[in-house]
Amino acid sequence: MKRIAKPRIETVAALIGTAFSAMLLVITAMNAGPLWRDETGTFNLAHMPSLRDIWHNLPFDSCPLLWPLLVRGCGMLGLTSDDMGIRILGLGVGLFFLISLWLCQRWIGGHAPTLSIALLGSLPAFIFVVGANRAYGLAGCLLALSFGNIWRVLESPTKSRILSAAFISLLFAQCIYYDVIFLGAMLAGGALVAIRRQQWKIVWTMAGIGLVAGASLFVYLPIFHRIPEYPPLVRSPFFDAATLWNGLRGALAARSSASHDGANGPQIWIWIGILLAGIIVAIIMQRTHVRQIPKAEVASRSPNPERSDLALFCVTSVVLGIIGYTGFLLKLQFFMQPWYYVEILILCAISLDGILTASWGALRPWGLLRIVFLVEMMVLNARPAWAEAHTRRSNLDVVAAFFSHNASAGDLIVVQDAWEGITFNRYYRGQAQWLCVPPIDSHEVHRADLAIAEMNQPRAMTPVLHAITNTLTSGHHVWVVGSIPIARSENFPPGPTPLPPSPSEMRTGWWFGSYLYWWNQQVTTLLLDHAQQAEVETIAAPGPVNHLEDVSVVRFTGYKPGTE
Repeated sequence: MKRIAKPRIETVAALIGTAFSAMLLVITAMNAGPLWRDETGTFNLAHMPSLRDIWHNLPFDSCPLLWPLLVRGCGMLGLTSDDMGIRILGLGVGLFFLISLWLCQRWIGGHAPTLSIALLGSLPAFIFVVGANRAYGLAGCLLALSFGNIWRVLESPTKSRILSAAFISLLFAQCIYYDVIFLGAMLAGGALVAIRRQQWKIVWTMAGIGLVAGASLFVYLPIFHRIPEYPPLVRSPFFDAATLWNGLRGALAARSSASHDGANGPQIWIWIGILLAGIIVAIIMQRTHVRQIPKAEVASRSPNPERSDLALFCVTSVVLGIIGYTGFLLKLQFFMQPWYYVEILILCAISLDGILTASWGALRPWGLLRIVFLVEMMVLNARPAWAEAHTRRSNLDVVAAFFSHNASAGDLIVVQDAWEGITFNRYYRGQAQWLCVPPIDSHEVHRADLAIAEMNQPRAMTPVLHAITNTLTSGHHVWVVGSIPIARSENFPPGPTPLPPSPSEMRTGWWFGSYLYWWNQQVTTLLLDHAQQAEVETIAAPGPVNHLEDVSVVRFTGYKPGTE
């Protein structure tokens, strides 16, 4: 009875933690509100008129076809035709991820995913990402399921288990392009265990699963040929190794997506400490694997070799995953966002559960320590997680509704960022004309090709500047929407802002941010020099707003000529 009761205490604690995480996901779905630009782009891609249209626009998204097709399929059933439908789908994915953690832990021989729930369950970045209309949440589910299925093949390579692992791995590779890094790391971990056991058929099985999943990406070769043109637009010209560190710290210790403040907290050191502890324990467990044991005994009569094999599988997966993904991010050189780290954090969490939970099932002292750690992490992250659960993804729906009632047909609305124009286009239904910076004519997805074309045009902003002048001289209002400050830059001389140089002459190269700032300076100087009056509009949103799409509105009226 004592042996039965011991794991149940930890299981109850993990269930309570899971329930708390599920509650946060429900509250998030209720308060997330509108789709922000990345979610809107995915929604528009999924609901394009034909599959041919989806394929032609796929290079302007960052994931393969699986998630857009899932959203499209749900839309055909009437489940994702509006914002609430998307939020319910995201909630379903989030809850399924929690189930996936439990399934993975059961498959690798544990009782409860205590460490995974402790590390991920109340992490604000996880709450923000897992239920969003992006492929990251589904990728996290399939990562956990692939991990567990690969280990099940190592335990008993039956035909059904091999087919299950191959199918889940195939779906996982189709979520996000870089998922092949994590899948390769897990399969390498499985192959290493099989090599030590001298089970060569399983080694070839692991290789076959990887080849099938990798070959499924060959269909995207035409897209891979086009994609290299677009990363320079969002690649950071200030990137260095510290960028990865700061991004990780932000993903682990940010108070919520509504906060602009730098991340500050002990979370990153807790993660590093427990990860190092797990790696050390896994290495020690390999050293205790001294005597050679016949294959038949490995999975049946001797638990110690089984545990050391599980530790080897977990530590190989996490170490190779970290190395491979770090190399990928160093090659990519993007501005680091929290969602770039969620999958590697998931791999770390489930690997640590395999090393420190499934292998150490007794309650005292290890189970008790895991329960204490779960409580401490939930308490540490409770406040920022609660704030994240009540954060809206955008306020552009509120701004669009304001314009529908307050902007007349002769007014002009200028959206400071073409990507914010994707969200604005979804929600605006008013009569006033609106333009974005730069003035591209497509607002369905992130049309990087159109942005590149505008960057090659020195006078790209001429249509916007003429429209502003005509609107002011006719006595109507110009409304500026965005998060870029409307103030004259000290880097430019008095008077109209000069034309931007070509990308080859720009210090930051093809980075879109420099051109966006330059173009908005052209708008700003025109308005400050020629508008007679400027007034900031107060448009309150019901709750805190994601800082990535929290815009303000300034109204300009009147015209004063001849100031340049």
